[in-house]
Amino acid sequence: MTPGYLIEELKRRGVRVTPQRAIILEAIEEMPGHITAEDVFTAVQRVNRYINLATVYRTLDLLRGLDLIIETDMGASAVQFALRSHAAHHHAVCRQCGRSFEFPDELLAPVIDELATHYRFTADARHVVIFGWCDSCGETERG
Repeated sequence: MTPGYLIEELKRRGVRVTPQRAIILEAIEEMPGHITAEDVFTAVQRVNRYINLATVYRTLDLLRGLDLIIETDMGASAVQFALRSHAAHHHAVCRQCGRSFEFPDELLAPVIDELATHYRFTADARHVVIFGWCDSCGETERG
């Protein structure tokens, strides 16, 4: 993604880009991977301390509504976001220790195909989180 992509995309869609919103959008683009509203707020505060957390949340909601970011609940206390341009991938998260790892989209492809073929259901599975137990915690759980 080129720098300024989000600003240009909002303008292209006829959405007003205020100076505060531009700062938030630039901060989001500079952050790799998954982010929280608090991550964005912290980055934005370094540039303009008058931008409040509510403005960050409103901007994230706008981006989600425009399908430019994906919202994911990975079981932590805060919802995480990823840019839509972030490649399709998924997470496995341990319910006990919180350890997580990414796994490729190809692992879910057979399930998505089966849903479409046998259940006539089109899955929106661009970013799936599966909860369970890692090896260490699973032994404790089974023990």
